[in-house]
Amino acid sequence: MSGADTELLTVSWLPDEAERLRASWDTVIVPDEVRTLLLSYTRTLTRMAKVPAQALGLRRSVLLYGPPGCGKTSLARGLPAAYADDAPAGPMIFIHVNTHALFSGVRGGGQQRVLEAFARIREAAQSDRPVFVLLDEVETLGTDRSAISLESNPVDALFQVNAFMESLDRCVEECRGVLFVLTTNTPRSLDRAVRERVDFALKVPLPDAGARSRILRDALEALAVAYEVDGALTAARNSQDSAWGALVRRTDGLSGRGLRHVVVLAAALADASPSIGLDLLDAALDRILGVEEDLLRSGGNYVEAYQNGGKRL
Repeated sequence: MSGADTELLTVSWLPDEAERLRASWDTVIVPDEVRTLLLSYTRTLTRMAKVPAQALGLRRSVLLYGPPGCGKTSLARGLPAAYADDAPAGPMIFIHVNTHALFSGVRGGGQQRVLEAFARIREAAQSDRPVFVLLDEVETLGTDRSAISLESNPVDALFQVNAFMESLDRCVEECRGVLFVLTTNTPRSLDRAVRERVDFALKVPLPDAGARSRILRDALEALAVAYEVDGALTAARNSQDSAWGALVRRTDGLSGRGLRHVVVLAAALADASPSIGLDLLDAALDRILGVEEDLLRSGGNYVEAYQNGGKRL
């Protein structure tokens, strides 16, 4: 593939950058069946490379959906490296499309940028290397056309969605070595025609209690190079520890990213202290849950007292 990265997409070559991408796959904690099905699907597409796409309605695309911060992007970034470990396939290409950069204030510019990005994807596929393409937050490209107001939105927005779907179709027809991974936090905002242009959708859910405990423990272990965390880790590794169990129960509803931020905030609260214990983790969680409560109470729109006639929400 000629040329360097552009504002439209970032290109990574494997095996040169496999270790960096593998870190995303190894770090994220999700249900085992999510990883298993993603890898199985990748192997299946390789096996069916010579099967006519029209015979099965094959789209060579999968949609990962679920709450933000639960690992969709990390899974998509790490999939090529995990696939290489699972079934060595030689050199590969990973392309991360910057979906937000595809918009343009120039008439027809957004449509042109979509066509340009997919032209580069097809160019990469000519190398005969497997090509993995991440379309993160795909709702920015494939928004529901019935929700587009032609009064408040330019007609270009409608044309851009059409260009996106037509480009996907062309890649499926011409490039049998390409696999698209689409992600979204808001599946209902996707156009139905976009949803039907994937072979299947896979939910990446909020972590359950076991996963939340593992994520917190994993974050503490990473922090051990800078802080004394032996006490907290001892509790985390003891399934019968009541204080740790109570902490984990209180984190119900937090994403994987949110859980790691609990540990980051605990470190900030520690300030000059050399150690982080359960007391600081509890204090950090109190603050984070307090913010969540404020946001829910205000409907996501925070209103200061002076903006509400002096009344508290």
